[in-house]
Amino acid sequence: MTKLAIMSDLHIDLNHFDKDETDVLITVLKEEAVDHLHLAGDLANHFEETAKPFLGYLNQFIKVTYNLGNHDMLDLSEDSIEASDFHIYPLSDDSSLLAIHGWYDYSFCPLKTEQENRAFKKTFWFDRRLKREQSDPQITDTICQKLERILYQLADKRLIVAMHFVPHQAFLLSYPKLKPFNAFLGSHKFHQIFVNTSVTDVVFGHNHKRIKNTEFDGITYHSKPLGYMKEWQLTDRFLKQFPHYLTKETDDPNKRFAAIQKEEAFIAYRQEHLTEEFRSAMTIFTID
Repeated sequence: MTKLAIMSDLHIDLNHFDKDETDVLITVLKEEAVDHLHLAGDLANHFEETAKPFLGYLNQFIKVTYNLGNHDMLDLSEDSIEASDFHIYPLSDDSSLLAIHGWYDYSFCPLKTEQENRAFKKTFWFDRRLKREQSDPQITDTICQKLERILYQLADKRLIVAMHFVPHQAFLLSYPKLKPFNAFLGSHKFHQIFVNTSVTDVVFGHNHKRIKNTEFDGITYHSKPLGYMKEWQLTDRFLKQFPHYLTKETDDPNKRFAAIQKEEAFIAYRQEHLTEEFRSAMTIFTID
């Protein structure tokens, strides 16, 4: 029997992970009797400098695998990105984990032209800092062609797919000011490819939005990204328990978090409830 946990969007640099936080994560994994941890992208902005040592430390205690998110790609060459894509990890005689990065093609923002979406990306989106060799639609087409070939080859296996980007339009951002960013979340092509294959479950992240397990066309989608500390469930609970930290000026999530992040009461609360936060950001499969 294998117990697989999948997490995403740890952002260990921006969340200021040190050994203490990592040891709490390891403790949770041991308590859950996890054999294999897969990290589905966005570990850190500087993969070689920050994420690699973190992975090395975790590997001393548990089997760890990963795929990349857009933040991880910041300092990486196209060859390095490609080398870490499309990895298959056997989980049992008839089950495997397929880990892919994914990408986006603007299909989640169809009211804008490709040129308009590209211009918006170059102005506002993190990925303007990346140096990819193809256009975003071309990258996605290349990935999808390879995905179709691999799924055909693995037709006799029950497949769990771990990917970073969003594979179905049901999981897009709905707040009006954020809708333009849906262009960079993923592609509807992924779900279309998964249908009528041996894929039973897909775990993804990227949009920092935890969802209830949702089934479409026989495929169950899971997403429990850890996300930034300002988005954590424990941060929200703290502010509900101690509302005196809230003012009209703290309606903005960034200002709201800035008001508490250095407060001793919040630091103590975070330490007390970090175990729960990590556990709530795990998707766990038991494979016989």
